Amino acid sequence: MSALDERVTALQSAIEAAGDVIDPDVVAPAEATFSHAQERLELSTQHTVVVLAGATGSGKSSLFNRLAGLDLAEVGYLRPTTSTPLACAWGPAGATELLDWIGVARRDQIARRSILDAPQDDAFEGLVLLDLPDHDSVVTQNQEVVDHVARYADLFVWVLDPQKYADAAIHARYLQPLATHAESSVVVLNLADRLSETDLKIAVDDLELILEREGFRGVPVIATSATSGKGLPELRAEIGRRITSKRASQARLVADVRQVARRLADAGGVEPVRGLDRPVRDALVETFVQCAGVPQIADAVEESMARRAVVATDWPLIGWVGRLRHDPLRELGFGRSARDAVAEVMPISPSVQRARADLALREATEVATEGMSRPWRASVVDAVAGESARDVIDELDEAVAGVDLGLKQRPLWWTAVGALQWLTFLAVVGGLAWAVAAAFGLVDPDPWTGAPRPLGMSLPLVLIAGGLLFGIALTLFSRWLGGVGARRAGARAEKKLTEAINRTTERIVVARLRSELDRYDRWRNGLSTAGR
Repeated sequence: MSALDERVTALQSAIEAAGDVIDPDVVAPAEATFSHAQERLELSTQHTVVVLAGATGSGKSSLFNRLAGLDLAEVGYLRPTTSTPLACAWGPAGATELLDWIGVARRDQIARRSILDAPQDDAFEGLVLLDLPDHDSVVTQNQEVVDHVARYADLFVWVLDPQKYADAAIHARYLQPLATHAESSVVVLNLADRLSETDLKIAVDDLELILEREGFRGVPVIATSATSGKGLPELRAEIGRRITSKRASQARLVADVRQVARRLADAGGVEPVRGLDRPVRDALVETFVQCAGVPQIADAVEESMARRAVVATDWPLIGWVGRLRHDPLRELGFGRSARDAVAEVMPISPSVQRARADLALREATEVATEGMSRPWRASVVDAVAGESARDVIDELDEAVAGVDLGLKQRPLWWTAVGALQWLTFLAVVGGLAWAVAAAFGLVDPDPWTGAPRPLGMSLPLVLIAGGLLFGIALTLFSRWLGGVGARRAGARAEKKLTEAINRTTERIVVARLRSELDRYDRWRNGLSTAGR
């Protein structure tokens, strides 16, 4: 890929990335330049379009005749009107299509096989020389023709009159606006035979200073005379070098692309941005975690699991009482937002939390886009945190509601401890029944000789005391163990919920912001390549 192709492709990438961010009136010239460059490359890369532009009386047409090696009057060619450009092309084939594209009428096209004054030098083949109407003509149509054809020139040869070389008409209207095209310009101080050598040198030096101030430093300034032939070999050699190296056609298009790229850069900015770095992203996720009520849900899960452990493992009578206590997650079920299920324990109302999350999203986006120009920043903030992105909060709620908190799981030790508690309960109940029956003489409190009598207590009292003591110890142990499990369940729930919010943030916020930042990078990189 040539340097020009690379620039054109880069400009196209920048234009596509801009979308509707940049003012269409700013982008339109860039699109026109891209289309123009594409068309020019498709039409011909074998021709170099050189235009002679100058004011009335600058000797431009005579210079054209000398360069073309033709006396138009002598060959019987009559130019129908001075408001049309005249073209002379030296092979290869294909110049006609190029001139038709430029807008030169077929009757104003001359084809030649000789190459300037050196027909034997094939390196000059491919020249398309145009003689434009006088740019300072009072005829408006002439100026329009000059403006039109100037868009297609690969090389400008500005023909100036020694008496009017500083004329503002050509400098203000053409030279200064085309300062970015200095590489595509040659300045000719024609009619040099009218000045002495001393005056000519003064005029050339003065003209070079003027051009330097206008951004044309290093542009060749050649003093010529169509009458005496002075300077014509140097002018031919300069044109020949441009044709041979193919620099002229490339340089003009490169200059066009560079110019519009820099204008786009001025309008849309190309400053690097911070992006959504890890600290900002983590802070955003933490805000979402708080706004989604994750800490409250985790606390509620811990409290609920502790309550369920008590109900499952406490001594039956105490466990029955525990069933009457409020379970903060008793209504938590499939399809119901966890945050709604614990709304009564949320310190702030859901509407306030939603507003807080929306504000955090906007602030994070603004931090990530710091350095962007206003149109780009506004576009990215709107895409990520604007009205169209308000569904982020709903997505967070759905992510939280879809997390399996493990509330349906019942640890095996609950069942084992519960069975032991029932055994102790039955032992206490059996001991009480035995003691009551013994008190009424219905049964013997000591049914067999040699039965253990701890502390002198009868067997019914041993059952009652042993059952109560073991039940209390087992209850205390199960409550401690249940608390440990509940805390772990709460921590697991918090971790799962945080991971769900993290994934949702990555999928919706980060991915969307990354897409917009990538788009901005395509804009920056495209303009950097096209405008360098």
